Formats: sequence, C-alpha cells, structure tokens
Amino acid sequence: MQITSTRIGIIATYLGMKLGLSKENLSALTLAAMLHDVGKTRISDNIVEKPGKLNEAEYEDMKRHAIYGYELLKNIPGIPPSIALTAIQHHEREDGQGYPQGKSGKGIHLHAKIVAIADVFHAMSSSSGHAVL
Repeated sequence: MQITSTRIGIIATYLGMKLGLSKENLSALTLAAMLHDVGKTRISDNIVEKPGKLNEAEYEDMKRHAIYGYELLKNIPGIPPSIALTAIQHHEREDGQGYPQGKSGKGIHLHAKIVAIADVFHAMSSSSGHAVL
C-alpha cells in the first residue's frame, strides 16, 4: 500500500501543480493523497490483499475504509481538516453515486476530487491489478 500511496501522491501533486494550487495547498494535497487509504489498516488483510473480485460482504467491509480513515485522521493536531475530508470523500462522485456519504459536486472537497482522479488513473495505468472501489 505504501508504494501505491506514494504513486498516487505524485500524481495528485502533479495535478495540483497544473491547477495552480499554492505551495501550502499543494503540501496539504500531497499529504492527503499519501494518507487517503489509511483506513485500510483497519480492514482484514484477507480482504485488502484478495486477488480477484470481492464478494458483496467483503465489498461492504472494504468501503468502510473511508470512514475509518476519517476517524483516524480527524483529531490529529497540526494537520489541516482537508486531510481527513479527503480520506472520507475520495470515493464520492460528482453525480452523488459514490460512498460513504453520497456527496456530490461542491459538497466534495477539491483535494478529494484530485485524489480520486489520481487513484483511478493509477489503477488504470498500473499492472498491480487493483481496481478502484
């Protein structure tokens, strides 16, 4: 997971640079991208590392990683709130069809949108075979 998070961090940072984010905003985006999947540490390794498709129960369990990540990050002193928001919102979608909160459009933090794009790009362009949930 560390290599994947690093790669997603690089992609997200590049996108943030292209969007003209300030250095401070870019720094927060990079940290958010690196930590966006930290909630997976609370999911069974059998599910996280399972090759192939997850069954329905496993998929529902895996989806909780966004909430777990938010819970782990929200009260850490000294980090911007956008870090925890990115963890919980990186699977939300513009049309409201994402999870866990069904947020849409402007209800999704910019960093979460950028990390979602980086995550999908990484999944589509890597040979790891891990799909974005």
